[in-house]
Amino acid sequence: MRLPILTAAMLALFALPALAANEQADAIAGVWQTKTGGYVQVYAEGDTFAGKIVGSADGKARYDKNNPDPDKRARRLLGLTILQGLEYKGDGEYDDGKIYDPNSGKTYKAKATLKGPDTLDARGYVGFSLLGKTQTWHRIDPKTERVHQDLLHEPVGAAPQSGQ
Repeated sequence: MRLPILTAAMLALFALPALAANEQADAIAGVWQTKTGGYVQVYAEGDTFAGKIVGSADGKARYDKNNPDPDKRARRLLGLTILQGLEYKGDGEYDDGKIYDPNSGKTYKAKATLKGPDTLDARGYVGFSLLGKTQTWHRIDPKTERVHQDLLHEPVGAAPQSGQ
């Protein structure tokens, strides 16, 4: 009788670090305002994280006019996935992703660092991380005006911490 209880206790003990790691990894999930005013939802996609444009502070329609593919230059940016494959590495660090910059029409390698619960440094780079640019994104409430609720993935992620 003791063996099944001991086995269950051991399994639970070994599962706790994995659950904690998943919780830490999921800390990036939510809606973020970029430096240029875009709203990007970051969400889990399998074992990695992705992000798509779900609105903007000014609410103006923007188009993918700098895309290298002429057939895509007339498409709206709203709903476009711009971040893919971001892997959690531990300690608030994410790497090995790709990010599309609609302002240049280029795709870069991507990494991100949570600087706090509501501050994310997103970095696009070529080759090595030293050759790139970092933007600081700020978490916003998913119910913020001009966030298109119909585009949000569930679960949405955390709202900003109180006092922000």
